[in-house]
Amino acid sequence: MKPGASAPRASVTGSLLWAGLESGLSLAISVGSVLAIARLLGAAEFGLGSLALGLVQIPLVVVGSLVHDALVQRAELGEAHWRAGWTASLATGALLGLALVASAPLLALLFEEPALGPLVAAMAPLLLLEAVSAPLLALRRRAFDFAWVARRLLAGRALGAVVGLAAALAGARAWAIVAQQLTAAGTIALLLQPGTPSRRVGRVDLGALLELLRFCRPIVSTQLVIQGSERLFLAYVGHQLSLAAAGHWSLATRLVENVASVVGSALYHVGLAFLSRLQGERASLAARLDAGVRLLMLAVVPAAAALFVAADLLIVVVVGPDWAPAALPVQILAAGAVLLLRRLLPAVALTAAGRPRAGLDAYLAENGLTLPLLFLWGPVALPAIAGLRAARSAIGWAVVARAAAAGLGRSWRAELGSLAADLAGLGAGVGSGFLLRGLFATAAWSPALLLPIVASVAAAAAVATLLALQPALVRELAARLGRGARRPPAARVAGPLP
Repeated sequence: MKPGASAPRASVTGSLLWAGLESGLSLAISVGSVLAIARLLGAAEFGLGSLALGLVQIPLVVVGSLVHDALVQRAELGEAHWRAGWTASLATGALLGLALVASAPLLALLFEEPALGPLVAAMAPLLLLEAVSAPLLALRRRAFDFAWVARRLLAGRALGAVVGLAAALAGARAWAIVAQQLTAAGTIALLLQPGTPSRRVGRVDLGALLELLRFCRPIVSTQLVIQGSERLFLAYVGHQLSLAAAGHWSLATRLVENVASVVGSALYHVGLAFLSRLQGERASLAARLDAGVRLLMLAVVPAAAALFVAADLLIVVVVGPDWAPAALPVQILAAGAVLLLRRLLPAVALTAAGRPRAGLDAYLAENGLTLPLLFLWGPVALPAIAGLRAARSAIGWAVVARAAAAGLGRSWRAELGSLAADLAGLGAGVGSGFLLRGLFATAAWSPALLLPIVASVAAAAAVATLLALQPALVRELAARLGRGARRPPAARVAGPLP
């Protein structure tokens, strides 16, 4: 593939289907492996491994976002910009990897956990592997090669999950998480190599490099704020409470925020590649954005409602009763995820339109208000920390909505009306689910039997409410289904073979 390739090789629908497939299967792999490894390791060892991974993920996001979005967003990608992005990515990954190894003993002293240092140092190669993968993924995504990308990402994550579970069964304790991450990242980097352009590292065009870095600067800053704040929450729990509490907190956040992250990542990459081609047509961009938000929330709200009513059942059935303290934080974070995901597509549209700072402003505002409260409170229980974490999503949503109103001409009235429908759908789903649980309370049904029933009822009630309150959503679904039915079977194939 040549760096300059920018014409879509697959339809947007096909790209969305493959991105959705990748999201769904990645979600199953991620959640399944988290639950299984957590059950095998126990709360303390799982908390230790999660803390080490969290610390590594802070510099990892710098490498992953350093040039990726700029390579995707550029209308034309020439050899000079490709060489600059590739070289900068590798250099940054190598330097930050060495810095992480050097700082590992200091992190162990800071957290008063001697076992933490070796775990952090062992995961340092993740930075170089990400430096190799990120530019190659950008090249494929700008060409709408989402089928090719999905197969390789899924293969790497599946193999990583298998190796991590095997290590946990063999008694590797927290090192099972290290094995899982290194296997997944190494496999993905290897599978991305065929068909890629020149990967030589050499002298770069300074002007081209500065163009890429200027565009990605607010994106990198946003990712640093996100990961830094999330790791601060985890570090706070591990340091102020216990490693077991850190394990419970990590399970809760990974269940909810891993879901949000996987879904958000797929939508972000497809949305950025597609909406970037509408950057000069503000009215069309805003219209596509509104339709996309409605369709996204039709999936998000029912999922959040189902998780809210069934979180305790899920944890007892899959992980065991020892993990019960994670249930209430899961419920609180699930409610906050509605606002977190609702602002995703507007932020993507603003980035596509050349205004990537909205996401950074949102995270700075929400963390600037909530993180000081966390440390001023002193040691508090996990539900209170989860409530603070969920409340910050409302602040970030308001910042992004304001930026979208100013930059894209979106109506505040329409946004608030759509949000009200989402909250009504969430309330209807949660209310229906708990009503059903109350009716079955005297039947003494097992959690395994009750779990799918109440989750399905909650999701169905949420969907029905959203459709009843939003006629435009019904029309959009009917139109899409009609177009899909009229499309020839060959046109429904979701993407090219490599």
